[in-house]
Amino acid sequence: MRDAQGLPVLLVEADPESRAQIIQILSSDNYRIDTAETIAQMMDRDNWSDYFLIILEHELPDGRTDDLLPKLQQLAPNAELLVITSQSRIENMVIAFRNGIADYFMKPIDPDLFRSSLKRILHNQTVSNELLQIQAQLKAVVESAIEAVITINRSGFIKSFNPAAEKMFGYSASEIINQNVSLLTRSPTREQHDQYISDYLETGVSDVVGARRELKGCRRDGTIFPIELSVTDLPQFGIFAGIIADISERKQSEQKQKELTRAIAIAGQQERRQLANLLHDHLQQLLVGVRIHLEIAKKDTPVEAIKQTLERADELLNQGIELTRSLTAELNPVVLHEEGLATALEWLSHNMKERYNLTVTLDLDRRANSPNELTNIVLYECIRELLFNVVKHSQTTQAQVRMGLLSEQKIEIVVSDEGIGFDPQQLDQQISDASGIGLSNIEFRLSLIQGKFWLESSSGQGTIARMIAPLDSEEAKISTDGP
Repeated sequence: MRDAQGLPVLLVEADPESRAQIIQILSSDNYRIDTAETIAQMMDRDNWSDYFLIILEHELPDGRTDDLLPKLQQLAPNAELLVITSQSRIENMVIAFRNGIADYFMKPIDPDLFRSSLKRILHNQTVSNELLQIQAQLKAVVESAIEAVITINRSGFIKSFNPAAEKMFGYSASEIINQNVSLLTRSPTREQHDQYISDYLETGVSDVVGARRELKGCRRDGTIFPIELSVTDLPQFGIFAGIIADISERKQSEQKQKELTRAIAIAGQQERRQLANLLHDHLQQLLVGVRIHLEIAKKDTPVEAIKQTLERADELLNQGIELTRSLTAELNPVVLHEEGLATALEWLSHNMKERYNLTVTLDLDRRANSPNELTNIVLYECIRELLFNVVKHSQTTQAQVRMGLLSEQKIEIVVSDEGIGFDPQQLDQQISDASGIGLSNIEFRLSLIQGKFWLESSSGQGTIARMIAPLDSEEAKISTDGP
């Protein structure tokens, strides 16, 4: 609080005794005092803007001061008004307070109460001046900000709208101020906005205030565009301040990046399919041809040692053929493309048992088969990699795969085992070492189809991997076939 030293006070009092008492109180607190005894003397001055306080007797020799209060507030905008009177009429007090006076005293004046009132007025004015300075500084910053800044009152009505906001939304400040801020949003946010404010003021809880949120804004011409909103509550001013960024370019860039990433993933699947076709149509045929010639050679040779060598070569060749067939199926499981994910998982279960001695128990709801090939491919590859991880790290020969249909047309897949589990702090590294794709890459693959991934594990308690993806995602509706 600022010091009272030298603060100018105008005392308007005709009664000498009362005037002397008040002057003594003011002097002891180091106020600088001007005096007047009539309305005429009071009005005969040109330094109104200097006064910190005007102490005004209600009844003066040349009239009452009721009607002068509004005019005095205009003449001395920096001054507080304090009324003193010897009349105990309640209507006079009501009129005075309705005109915005700071305090009202009945004569004889209690010095202690009077000093207390002066201190309170001085404190309030100090706070008001500081707030005015802060408001002026804030306004200067807001007006020059490159981002849109909007302030609204507790009822949701716009109180300020900076030039950047004018440019962003297409409204001028003059036409949007005192309009409800919900005008700048789209449905359903528009209809619910007042309730959001009411709930926050009642509970103090909000997922918008004090956080950054991505929403949709609405321009004057009705155009909907993406925005990032950061809201701060300024209770000392009774307002909320919102900083708004137009993120249209960022969203377009993200969409292009997503499309590029998905295109790369699809191209990778096409490459695997082409490699599988090459193995099946060429390498396997060549190997089968070599095997036929080995059979002919075995029959034609009479030398037993040569025949045994040829038989051994035939065995190795047979293993090579089986390996290429298995590799072909893993690279491009035909059953996945032709009969869907559930049937492909049945084949995968059989393959894991034959090649890795892993018994995979299946619980498959065939209603959860996605009509989108990319969805099926992504889910199949993630399940296969998780099962490889079970083989390499779980120290168990049992695993379970459950596929079901959730509400809202979502697929849920759970891959679990009762093995040794993982250290939660090292899950990503362990999965990466085991399967080569890593937790982040499973999440990345699922993101291509708007899917989510959770992994739960603890030492000695096994592992549960859960995936959820849309059954018929628009994001997945890109053909995986080549041109």
